[in-house]
Amino acid sequence: MSSEDEIFHNSRPDKTYASPAFKDYTGRKLRIANKVIDGQPGYEFAKVKEELVLRQTEAGRFQIKASFLEDDRSFRTVTIQKFTSKGNAKEYFAFGPHEVTALLKFMANIKRMHFPDDGRLNIRDSDLEELLLEPDQMRRIAADNQQLLAAIARNEITTEDVVALSYRKKQLGIFERLLFDDDYFDQCVVQHGKGQEGLWQRFLEKNPWILGYSLSLTNFGPLDQRKLEQTVRGHDLGGPGKRVDALLRSRAVLSTTAFVELKHHRTELVSPDQYRSGIWATSKELSGAVAQVQGTVAAAVERWGASVRVTDNDGDPTGEMIYTTEPRSFVICGRLSEFQGERGVNERKFGCFERFRRNLFRPEIVTFDELYERARLIVEGDDRAS
Repeated sequence: MSSEDEIFHNSRPDKTYASPAFKDYTGRKLRIANKVIDGQPGYEFAKVKEELVLRQTEAGRFQIKASFLEDDRSFRTVTIQKFTSKGNAKEYFAFGPHEVTALLKFMANIKRMHFPDDGRLNIRDSDLEELLLEPDQMRRIAADNQQLLAAIARNEITTEDVVALSYRKKQLGIFERLLFDDDYFDQCVVQHGKGQEGLWQRFLEKNPWILGYSLSLTNFGPLDQRKLEQTVRGHDLGGPGKRVDALLRSRAVLSTTAFVELKHHRTELVSPDQYRSGIWATSKELSGAVAQVQGTVAAAVERWGASVRVTDNDGDPTGEMIYTTEPRSFVICGRLSEFQGERGVNERKFGCFERFRRNLFRPEIVTFDELYERARLIVEGDDRAS
């Protein structure tokens, strides 16, 4: 684990860092946010041979650390730190205009920042600004969206709802670029460094609402404070076992499970060559994904029985119980545009794929473009309807 000194020196001044949520003694959620500022050279008074002189100080790096309650964003503590060459921290309270502006902006952004879940959040200041509306922007939006504002008034939509919608619109735009902009996707794959499937895994980890709202009319989501990717284990979630790309639970009085196997949008849905005249079999990758998730579900049902209790990494029960009677499963793979040629749709090839998935009891197969359209409907509504 990195020391506090290493974290301080490796942090980027163009990012705001927020810790995972944790509870205080009253049960309210707390977070700790921090930001580093590379200060400009300044001046200080010093005594030289009993004479008071003004001397220039070197530029330095400061860290602002604030602990605050997530629900009302009230601050518990605000600490200003600077590390010496030996790694010892001491408090500083004197700032120049640049530092004061950064401090006020940092604290104001905490009040308005949207947290999509209880996990860690690292966000560029430039990205954060796109989510926070200035007064002039609000007035322009109000003028252009009077019907929307009337609906907000009727339904008592809160500021957090508006910020959440803004966040999801931005993520929907990223989804669209990943899906349709090949150069952008390739660049992101290189930056992420874990392959095409790994990039989609990371994006959906950041946006669990896409799977939660788009796969089914049932509201599915990840297990509390866990990644989507989980391991199917024994009578609880602890110990070695079979990996699944996403383990979801329904949001209901009794939570049921859903398993998701992720490929990528460039995965072929059917084989390039005909199996028989006019017949195309499913691709090896899709067939393998179907077999993989079927095996994972079978292992889960065998090991868990009708239900499974959820434990943390230390084996302590979290209080969650999920039920595994006939769990749903999904494979997210490919794009329907595979069947679109220059002169139209290859209906025979598409028909082979469609018959295969419609006659498949488990898992359900969803293409990435279908997932995108469902997510778009959630965020934008049916504005493309004629």
